[in-house]
Amino acid sequence: MHYLLISRNVFFDDKENIREEIIKFLDTIEHKDIQVVLVTREKQKYQSIIEDKLPNHDKIKYGIRGRLSRKFVDNPKNMILIGAVDEDIRIAANNKILLINPLWIKNVEPKIEKYGFQLRSFSQLIQCIDILNLNNEIFYDFKIDNKTRLIAVSNANKYYAVENEIQMIDRYKKTLKYGNETYRYAVYFHYLTMIIGMEAFNNIDYWMSVPSSTGSNENNIYDIVKRTRYLLNNRRSEELFIRHKPAQKSTTMKSEDRIKEGCKRHLETIHLNPKYKGKLKGKRICILDDYFTYGASFESIRNLLIHEEVGEIILVAIGTFQKPYYKENFQITGDIYQPGFEYSLINKDIIYGTANERSSEIINKIYDIIKYHN
Repeated sequence: MHYLLISRNVFFDDKENIREEIIKFLDTIEHKDIQVVLVTREKQKYQSIIEDKLPNHDKIKYGIRGRLSRKFVDNPKNMILIGAVDEDIRIAANNKILLINPLWIKNVEPKIEKYGFQLRSFSQLIQCIDILNLNNEIFYDFKIDNKTRLIAVSNANKYYAVENEIQMIDRYKKTLKYGNETYRYAVYFHYLTMIIGMEAFNNIDYWMSVPSSTGSNENNIYDIVKRTRYLLNNRRSEELFIRHKPAQKSTTMKSEDRIKEGCKRHLETIHLNPKYKGKLKGKRICILDDYFTYGASFESIRNLLIHEEVGEIILVAIGTFQKPYYKENFQITGDIYQPGFEYSLINKDIIYGTANERSSEIINKIYDIIKYHN
């Protein structure tokens, strides 16, 4: 069962009438396994209004705001909070509950706008809950070394795609590469099925993103990382990797040139943030990127982190093009917290991932869930 906590300001309008969207939503979820909880300080007042106005009032439970603001749940995986006032931030943060910014109402307070994931309607919210209810079937999952695990959430290669997967590959690419907002919610909630469904992501010390080739963090991957930090109450907001000068974009290079150059264009343009100096040894670090092809970005980062004696690395890509992964081990000398450190290749190896075909079933189910997108 999913517990949907709804802030009083979302449930009622300024005149303390039940919003029309709530009435329609309750009818829509009548046969779904969703428990609605009204978040309020004045339970008796609003309970009497609900019992008077709603024939299905017995479907509503009540959460006292003061109690919910403290830690009240050990397993928040099946909880979502639709917030409206800044106070809702405390409930979400203290309990690691996914916070939604409801675009269908006006006068949402600033912190909800900043930290809440934007959804346009209750219909879209139902789609997101349906995605979260899917099984966690990741496409790739393999070891690179004794400290490093690589995961790809989905297939990005149309050649190997089945049924409606091709359309979803295009939608994911528009979201991740070109900043299209239409299907951002589908990408994010697909990713969340993995984050909330795998024990490996518990107790991560640092959630970080691979910097873009330009060094800009204004993209949907960086946004996903920020939201993951907030969801898991991980307050380390400074980025770990700094692109101190632009690198040549992968899309402008031939495959043979990308393989030949390997990590070079990344090691020449990335260094670690000095604010993390002396703080990485023994830590568990998760690094997120949109796609990987031959693995040069991930390998550059893996080598820098291994140099700093981290405890565990999880490399996560939303998609993979199913090419061979080129593992490269480097000898690194100098200060990796500033440009100009030296590196030399020790050896190179090729790893072939094994695709989980069941992940295509999940993609097709997501397609079915959102095909009537509104």
